[in-house]
Amino acid sequence: MRGTARVAVSIFAATLLLAAAARAEQAASPRAEYVAQLEPICEANAVANKRILRNVRAKVKKGRLREAGAQFIHAAAAFGATVGKLAAVPRPGEDDARLRRWFKQLRIVQANLRKLGKALKGENRILAAHERIRVERSGNAANNVGFVFEFHQCRFTPSRFT
Repeated sequence: MRGTARVAVSIFAATLLLAAAARAEQAASPRAEYVAQLEPICEANAVANKRILRNVRAKVKKGRLREAGAQFIHAAAAFGATVGKLAAVPRPGEDDARLRRWFKQLRIVQANLRKLGKALKGENRILAAHERIRVERSGNAANNVGFVFEFHQCRFTPSRFT
C-alpha cells in the first residue's frame, strides 16, 4: 500500500509541475508574440536610420554641422513614425503599464534626437554634445524599461544613430 501511495503522490506532483509549466508558457506566449510583431518594425527603422545618417560623424568632424543637424532631425522624424507604428500594435494586457512607460521613454529619445539636430543646425557644438548625452541616457532608460521583453532590434543603441 505504501508503494502505491508514493506512486500516486509522485504522479500528482508531476501533474502539478506540468500544469505550472503550461501556465507559464501561456503567460509568456502573448509577450513573445508581441515582440515578434515589433521586431520587424524596429529592424526597418534601423535600416532607415543607417541610410539617413550615412556619413554624419564625418560631417560633424569636417565642420558641416548644418548638414549633420538636418540628418538628425530627419532621423528623429523617422524614429517618431516608427514609435507610432509600434504603439499601434495591440499590447498584451499584463504588460500594458510597462509598455506605456516604454513608449513614453521612446518619445523622450525622439525629442532629444530632434534637439540634437537643432543644436547641430545652429552650429552649437557644446549644446550638441550635451544633447548627444541626453539621447544616450534616454535610450538607456528606454532599454531599462523594455528589458523584460528581450528585444533585439527594438533596443536603443546609440551606434545606430552615428
